[in-house]
Amino acid sequence: MLGFNRRFAPFSEKLKAGLSEGPMAISYRINAGYMPADHWVHDPSIGGGRIVGEVCHFIDYCVFLTGSKVISVSAVEMAGKNNQHDSITIQLSFANGSIASISYYSTGHKDVAKDYIEVFSSGIIGIIDDFKELKFSGRKTTVQTMKQDKGHANGVRLFIDSLKNKKAAPVSFDEIYHSTYITFCVLESIATGQVIHIK
Repeated sequence: MLGFNRRFAPFSEKLKAGLSEGPMAISYRINAGYMPADHWVHDPSIGGGRIVGEVCHFIDYCVFLTGSKVISVSAVEMAGKNNQHDSITIQLSFANGSIASISYYSTGHKDVAKDYIEVFSSGIIGIIDDFKELKFSGRKTTVQTMKQDKGHANGVRLFIDSLKNKKAAPVSFDEIYHSTYITFCVLESIATGQVIHIK
């Protein structure tokens, strides 16, 4: 499952269930933190770089929430001396009319939480703050808090259960492939300065 764990977080399931049907707009901000240029995460043969190694998770999360395929990708990176692709913004559009903006920044400060997700859906706004708090605003406002859980254990449990009981995998190969392919489209968009349209 390539570590696409965030979709298995308890708050992720509640967020998706609490949204209205139909197109949604997603804003996903990641305070990624700085890594030195010689860190293994930047090595294409080991860590894959920060887009391939980490941004893939956030793309998959947007695919999970929308329940739809990406049809176009646009990405730009902030100018920097190392060109490590570690401060970028990504715009995704989906077949069902949804849109998503992923903001992945290495230039922030560790005092601010890593994950902040806002989803706008037919008069409802759902917010996840660092997978510790879930808030819905709209028809009524509700707030839930818990110890941070990004879905690692639940993802592993579901995967093992699928093997033991001969069930379908928790994430289909098609969806894993799609999220991974879109990740490489991000690199293409940065390199070419073009919007990448998915056939």
